[in-house]
Amino acid sequence: MTSSTPEQPESSAPQPPPTWAWANQPQPTQTVETEPLEYHRLLRGAQSYKWWKPLLMVLIAGAIYIVFSVIISVIWMGIVFAGNPDLFTGSDPGAISKQLLDQLTLDTQNPLAVLMNLATIALMIPSVILAMLIMGMRPVGRIWSVATRIRWGMLGRFTGFAVLGVVVMNVTGVLFEVLFSLAEPAQSAMLSVPKDFDPNAALLSFAFVLLLVPIQATAEEVVFRGLFMQVLGAWLKNPWFAILLPSLAFALAHIYDIWGLAAVGLMGLVAAWLTWRTGGLEAAIAIHIINNIFAFGVMSTGLGGSTAQTESAGGPGSLIGEVIGLSLFTWLVVRSFKKRGYGRSRIDLIRVPIAPQSAQPLTGQ
Repeated sequence: MTSSTPEQPESSAPQPPPTWAWANQPQPTQTVETEPLEYHRLLRGAQSYKWWKPLLMVLIAGAIYIVFSVIISVIWMGIVFAGNPDLFTGSDPGAISKQLLDQLTLDTQNPLAVLMNLATIALMIPSVILAMLIMGMRPVGRIWSVATRIRWGMLGRFTGFAVLGVVVMNVTGVLFEVLFSLAEPAQSAMLSVPKDFDPNAALLSFAFVLLLVPIQATAEEVVFRGLFMQVLGAWLKNPWFAILLPSLAFALAHIYDIWGLAAVGLMGLVAAWLTWRTGGLEAAIAIHIINNIFAFGVMSTGLGGSTAQTESAGGPGSLIGEVIGLSLFTWLVVRSFKKRGYGRSRIDLIRVPIAPQSAQPLTGQ
């Protein structure tokens, strides 16, 4: 009698459920073109764009800027104390606070304050670029223009137009102010240099102005006409949201009276519109640099009656002059831009997942 053992079924390894990530094949992707993106929409061309990233990028840029500002403030305080260790004497907190505020006031008779104020604003540039890198908004050059860089030839031409526009702006502004002052002669107090004016301090301050204002003005444009416009444009396609809202914020960031705020708001509006119209920051940077150098130059001489930044920034005559000067500048920029045929939009290449095709049912023969 022969005994036999029952045949055992072949063992098979357990198959992983299809939901296990390691068992799935990577999803294939394809490269596609974005729609033509105008300047205020450029963030949408970044490979890692998500709707919430622009807002987080603003918060990160602000945090980085605060850290940088604290560092430079500590350095500045050390320099002030080293130069004058008896400056903050006494036990009255109010008096000490006033002395500290005096050191911080933007006054061209205090070159160190000019240096500190301009250098602090310049820190906005690395703050924004670092935030873009952290959030993966590459290439970070999209903050400059649709060409992802500063178009230097364009910037040079627009700077020449800005010089002409600022000269016309101030000459006509002074003429209108003189005409308006004829009705109120008592208010004509221009061309009066302060009695304790120090020409050496004025020259040193103006040297800092020539060195740092190009960076300071560019930094403000990177934030107000760059970052803010592109963040709003990432959510809202209509360019007027990205033009008007940052221009209002730019005006409110200054301390001027109603005429000064109107003038700053108008310049911000023109700069924002030209940024959108030309696809980059070059025109805004040009007019901002030249205008600030002229304003700091007048402040350095004290011919306006003060060597410090004050709330008063002209009157209706100055505003009329600004309208004329900015109109000329805008016309020259747009005319040159059209003539040379520059682009004002960009098409990015991004990789997107390929949608899986539905399986075809099998049919028997």
